[in-house]
Amino acid sequence: MLKKILLTLLFLASTAFADKITIFAASDLRAALDTIKEQFIKEHPNATLNMIYGSSGKGRVQIARGAPYDLYFSANMDYVEQLYKKGMIATKPKLYAIGRLVIWSKNKNFDPKKGFDNLLAPWVRKIAIANPAHAPYGQKAKQALQSVGLYQKIKPKIVLGENISQTANYINMKAVDVGIIALSLVLAPEIANSPYKRYYLIDAKLHQPLKQGYGLTKYGAHSQLAKEFYDFFQTKRSTAIMKKYGFVVN
Repeated sequence: MLKKILLTLLFLASTAFADKITIFAASDLRAALDTIKEQFIKEHPNATLNMIYGSSGKGRVQIARGAPYDLYFSANMDYVEQLYKKGMIATKPKLYAIGRLVIWSKNKNFDPKKGFDNLLAPWVRKIAIANPAHAPYGQKAKQALQSVGLYQKIKPKIVLGENISQTANYINMKAVDVGIIALSLVLAPEIANSPYKRYYLIDAKLHQPLKQGYGLTKYGAHSQLAKEFYDFFQTKRSTAIMKKYGFVVN
């Protein structure tokens, strides 16, 4: 009898485990991936998806150290490939989108038509970008600024965000005057439906392509739910949502 009870408990525990996964994703994906998650949950009402958003570089380090994430969505395809070579990603790295950068501000003097000239305006004292050391959007922002010959000029004014969401939050709270963030963030409802939806789209030719990739982790390869979400992300419905938030999807 005791053996039967133990087997039942083990079965229930394994079932509960199978219905719960943890996903690490780059911060620029928050609005799009949360929407995709909502659609997925409609078809899997008993599933629990824990979403963790942060800088892609930090996620890479955590997974390399054994963090129990089931899927990894990175704003830098290279990070997924690095983990794949180390055996930490179970599926071949898959490109899911190309990200775009924008200049955004809540200051009334901000003029999208002036583009990069906004960064040199007298009203600008602090400029936010994500930390280039580990945030892909920060790396590309730095490249774009270097391409137009502005990086060294404005470097003393630059404030670094831990990730692209924190960078956007600095602008939103007016802790800085202007910044460079992901297009997906200004297209999210919080900004798109506000009076501050104006932005300047940075020419993609000014920086290396923001290739973004994902994969099932070694940990998630044993989860049927993780595999199902991996496949769901590749459906036309998910692709339409990604395009809605400004991602370039093939």
